[in-house]
Formats: sequence, structure tokens, C-alpha cells
Amino acid sequence: MTEARIHDRGYHAYDGPRHGPPRAMVNLSYHTVQRVLGLKRSNWQKVLPAIALFIAFVPAVVFIGIAAFLPRGEELGLNSTANYYGFITGALFLFAAFVAPEAVCTDRRSGMLELYLASPLSRDTYLVAKAAAIAAVLGTMTLGPPLLMLIAYTLADAGPDGVTGWLTELGRILASGTALAVFWTALSLAVSSLTSRRSLASVGIFVGLLASSAVGDGLAEGAEVGDSFALLNLIGLPFEAVFRIFGEGDAVEPPIGEVDTWAIFATLIGLIVSFGAFARWRYQRIEVTG
Repeated sequence: MTEARIHDRGYHAYDGPRHGPPRAMVNLSYHTVQRVLGLKRSNWQKVLPAIALFIAFVPAVVFIGIAAFLPRGEELGLNSTANYYGFITGALFLFAAFVAPEAVCTDRRSGMLELYLASPLSRDTYLVAKAAAIAAVLGTMTLGPPLLMLIAYTLADAGPDGVTGWLTELGRILASGTALAVFWTALSLAVSSLTSRRSLASVGIFVGLLASSAVGDGLAEGAEVGDSFALLNLIGLPFEAVFRIFGEGDAVEPPIGEVDTWAIFATLIGLIVSFGAFARWRYQRIEVTG
């Protein structure tokens, strides 16, 4: 018979590095970015993120290629950087509806949310970390291609005139890309906070966006009750805000093009704040065990 002996080794305090909530938030954001991009996961889970990034960057590469041989902005088929965002509508729609819910819904369904909240993370810091991860990937699509084109056009002598013009264009790109990324992040988090099932969140975002477009434009154009009702169009609103940031009115696509600029910006900011507040309200009330 084997003798078992217990040796009292005493209490040893942990003397390794200690990191607080900021480090936990950075780590969570980093791993969330990996998850939504399908990194270190099966090939099937990389398909949708890859398609979204492909849609976002390919038009920029095409325009840059044209600029290399025909360096005249008016002949590139892109009269304004604001027009470029029309090419990536599908990428943002696809990511917000089918990829972003993966960042939060899976945690609740798998029980990982309880483990995260047992760490230095609180509900608020958890949500901020998740929002930062989603916004970072969306920002890659809304900021990357226009910045790439700005640099390429400048090198091809087809960019803005003078230092002031170049800095103005840069500021508009940064403001537009950030506004789009934040809006789509807030929208996807608000809808995803309603369910732990990713598929339901995706359907909710997809149907909600299409319904808002139909209702908003239907009331403004079909029923002719006022152009302001076009602000209900959650697809057209953020892109119209981009045109206004670039000092343009989207007269090609009324009725939202007829709405005052202050109303466009006020509605966009109000929706971002409302979506963010709703997501926070929901997460404050989600029950966790342990």
C-alpha cells in the first residue's frame, strides 16, 4: 500500500505582474477582433469577413490602378471621395448584419459572459471592449480604402491641391469613416443585445434596415408627408451624413437629399447615443450565474 504524505508548504503570495481592467479590455478587444475575422477558426467562419473586406477594398484598388495610368481625378469615375462610400454599402451591411453579432451573442449563449464578469471586467467595460473591437474592424473598411486612395492619388499627382486642400480632405475622410464605423457598431450592438442567438440578431438587423429604408422613403416620397421622414432610412442616413461632411448634397437620391444638414447630423448623433444607451441598458439587466 502506497503511503500518501502531505507537506505543508505554507502560503505564497502571487508576485507576478498585476494588470487592471484596462489590460483586460485590451485583451478582450484583441480576441474579439480575431473572432469576428474568423482567425484561428475554421475556414467557413472566415468566408463572410473575407467577403466584406474584399468588397470594401477592391474598388479602391481598381481606382488606384486607373489613377496610375490616367492621373486625372475627373476621369476616374469618382468625382468625390464621398461617392466611394456608395461602393462599400454592401460590405458594411454584410458585416453589421452577419458578422458583428458573433462578437457578443456567442458569449451569452456559451456562458463566457459570466467568466468575463468574474474577471476585472464590469458590464460597462465589457461592452466598451466589444464595441471597440467591432468599430476597429468596421473602421478598417470605412477608413482604410479612402486613405489608401488619398495617398495613391497624391503620389500620382491627382490628389487635392495644396497642403490645406490635402489636410481638409484627410479630415473629412477621418470624420466620415469614424461616423460610419461608430453608427454601424452602435446599431449592431443594440440589436444583438436583444438575443443570445446570432442568427436572430442577424435577421433582426437585416430586416430592420430594409424596413427602415422602405418606411422612411415610402413616407417621404410615396405618401409625400414630408422629406424629414426620410431620416427614418437607417441605410441612407449615415451615407447622406458623409456627403454633408464633404460639403455636398446628395441631390441624386431625394428625398433625404432635401433635408437640412443640421437635421442629418442631429439624427445621426441621436441614433448613435440611443443605440449605445439601449445596449448598455440591456446588459445591465442580463442575469448571470455565479
